[in-house]
Amino acid sequence: MAGRPRKKAAGSKKVKPSGPVPCAVLWGLDPSSEKGAAVRAVLKETDVVARTVLPERLGDPVGAFARLPGFRPAVVPYAGPTPAVEEFVLLCGLTDAQVNEFLARSREAGCVVGAKALLTKANRAWPLVRLISAVAAEHAQLAE
Repeated sequence: MAGRPRKKAAGSKKVKPSGPVPCAVLWGLDPSSEKGAAVRAVLKETDVVARTVLPERLGDPVGAFARLPGFRPAVVPYAGPTPAVEEFVLLCGLTDAQVNEFLARSREAGCVVGAKALLTKANRAWPLVRLISAVAAEHAQLAE
């Protein structure tokens, strides 16, 4: 039966890959510390993947941590100064409800992280160190 399209076998339907999974990029929150473990527990409870930043990855674009299409880690490891901020959380791909739940559970667990940011179209191409520094500068300005 030439020219006639074949039926696809059951279960062979192509599935579009879903978007990046919600994640939290963590700086300065060692998993072995009490606060680092508590933050990770809260993230796990809310089905958010925790990704720990190593100092050599601070130059990577923020979008690479979120595993956004088109974003790759920097070719050369970061060798600049580390951010002045001791701890930082970048929330990527979370709904407003998930952000609010994370914040509420963090307060309940006593593990609130001061410096936090959300992944946006404006900051996704920034090196992570730049975002951390910008958030730290905003916090310092608000404290004055």
